[in-house]
Amino acid sequence: MTFPIYSLPDLRAVLKRSDMLRVTRDACIQHSQNNIVSTMPGELLFQAPPGDCHVRLGYLRGGETFVVKLAMGFYENPSRGLETNNGLMLVFSSHTGKLVAILNDEGWLTSWRTAAAGALAAKAGAPSQVTALGILGTGHQAEQQAHWAAQLLGTPRVFIWGRDPNKAIRLVEKLAHQGLTAQTAATVEDVFEHCNVVITCTPSTQAIVPVSAVKPGTHIVAMGADSQGKQELDPQILALAQVIMTDDHQQCAERGELAHALRAGLITHTADISLGHVLAGNLPGRTSADDVTVADLTGLAAQDIAIASLALGLIQATPSP
Repeated sequence: MTFPIYSLPDLRAVLKRSDMLRVTRDACIQHSQNNIVSTMPGELLFQAPPGDCHVRLGYLRGGETFVVKLAMGFYENPSRGLETNNGLMLVFSSHTGKLVAILNDEGWLTSWRTAAAGALAAKAGAPSQVTALGILGTGHQAEQQAHWAAQLLGTPRVFIWGRDPNKAIRLVEKLAHQGLTAQTAATVEDVFEHCNVVITCTPSTQAIVPVSAVKPGTHIVAMGADSQGKQELDPQILALAQVIMTDDHQQCAERGELAHALRAGLITHTADISLGHVLAGNLPGRTSADDVTVADLTGLAAQDIAIASLALGLIQATPSP
């Protein structure tokens, strides 16, 4: 059996941000319309050193292929001179089960689709006037969110908070060199003092955002809680929110911020709406300027399917040199 293996440079050569945003948005909508067949994600959690491995698989009803994706994150890798993320995608024929291609993306496709989803979710619930974008986290995804969301929101002002102040300083310096007006915040409360859109992207296992920090009109995109045991928000924030958007209700109720609020009895299983319905324009992301809104993201197989299909199609359509 022979099949092509496409490397990270192959993928980088054909994929653009605008395409990633488009197909990630479409994937969220397709998921909300029950057009995706997928299972709950599998995961392996590691403690020494800390890390995780996620497995997602699924297909679009009527689609030509199905996708199995592995994505890893090992958080001490940068101290060893290694990238935090790794992974690959396997693309199979949905008619024969034959392996069509391997996308050896080293975790890059997952990184970009996550960045696109975060930016889209930030826009979906953002107030009409964005004062500044706040990022809680200092890792690779924090950097991606700063770029993608700031561009989509139309603001160059970014505030960075991290549990390690030195990492926050280094990220701010990097973002400043890349054209953003970035500065550090000494505390989480300082971020919310300056920013009415805040994205959380840490591997925290306990709440780092107190409900007391959240002001009327704030929109929060919570991305870090994508595995059992992770948490970034005080569950009271979800009880306070006028709108809660989830990428997938069942996943968020099991492993997202929604899960902590449900277990605490602060909200009901009908408290959230689908992010896909908001992106499609069927439901509002906020109803007034003073609404507190939350987007809870755990990642979708639909996004992996869409991006793998896009990448494969673009590569195959590119003439060989």
